[in-house]
Amino acid sequence: MRKEPKLFLSSLLAILLCALLSPSSARPQGAAQILKRYEGLKGKEREEKLIEGAKKEGSAVVYSFTAVDQLKPLLDEFHKKYSFIKPEHFRANATTVFNKFTTEVRAGQTLADVIDISAGESHTLLQMGLIDPYLSPNREGIPKDFMDEKGYWTAHYHFVIALGYNTQAIKPAEAPKSYEEIINLKWKGRLSLDPADQDLFGALLLHWGKEKAIAYFKNLAKLEPRMVTGHTQQANLVGSGEIQLAPWLYGYRPLQLKDQGAPVEVHLFDPVLTNPAYLLFAKNSRHPHAAALFIDWALSAEGGMKFFGEKFGRTPTRPGLKERFPKLRVDKYLVVKPEIVGPNFKEFTKLYYEIFGIGK
Repeated sequence: MRKEPKLFLSSLLAILLCALLSPSSARPQGAAQILKRYEGLKGKEREEKLIEGAKKEGSAVVYSFTAVDQLKPLLDEFHKKYSFIKPEHFRANATTVFNKFTTEVRAGQTLADVIDISAGESHTLLQMGLIDPYLSPNREGIPKDFMDEKGYWTAHYHFVIALGYNTQAIKPAEAPKSYEEIINLKWKGRLSLDPADQDLFGALLLHWGKEKAIAYFKNLAKLEPRMVTGHTQQANLVGSGEIQLAPWLYGYRPLQLKDQGAPVEVHLFDPVLTNPAYLLFAKNSRHPHAAALFIDWALSAEGGMKFFGEKFGRTPTRPGLKERFPKLRVDKYLVVKPEIVGPNFKEFTKLYYEIFGIGK
């Protein structure tokens, strides 16, 4: 009878060992680990391997803050190239995208494969450990300002910030040509800002230094800017003449309105601020091969960047492409980067709200 426990324990250990060695019981690999096997492959050979895996997965889910009237055509264009991948999406502003994704992950569900989002949220998702690095070969040729070295984020387009003004209310010769010219008392009550532009505020604070930046923005606050949520809404109000000028518009929007006959014009200030759209690879993506193909395509000169640049006028991060609005292309931008804005975002928000009386 004394031998029975030993036999039992031996049998139990044998069963556990077999279970550990069994492929079917192996722990699922993370998304980045699955793609690591293709690191040494290049060009068509690598694409063929990704296609092989993506055909089994069948879909790719993108959570994005890109406007839906542009995101859907973009995904349709991707589907034309990879017809075996069904692109699905959730679209909202950056905060809602972030909240939806993190809430689902906390509930044990990673439904998104790719996240398209802004700088502050990108940094927070990295700090939370919810994204994996992905070093797409199509990062080559994109300026380093638009990516991190480890591959956690790469921007596929960026919002070039421009002053937009109504030409019926302000003659081009009278329009502000610099940050300093904006803080003239003659613009009091005539301009607009967005209450969610603390990232742009933060980028200038770091560039100018805290003392200079705070003094500047306090002078700007004395002009009693009208706070309007959404850069598209601001652009529309400038186009209609309800607002005469807005210094921090996404430049492509007023230029689109100008193409449609609206009395609007833009100027770029020095330094030219820009706010990128970053592509992130979700940790534990359910469709890692399809996600990789989407990111590769979105970053390619002939894929998503060409589509956005030519059709919608968004500025691709890759230089040298044909663009609908070449006026927004300059040699050097002051880029809103996750690694710079992210760690200081709470401080930037607090200062921005205090200066402009937001939330009071």
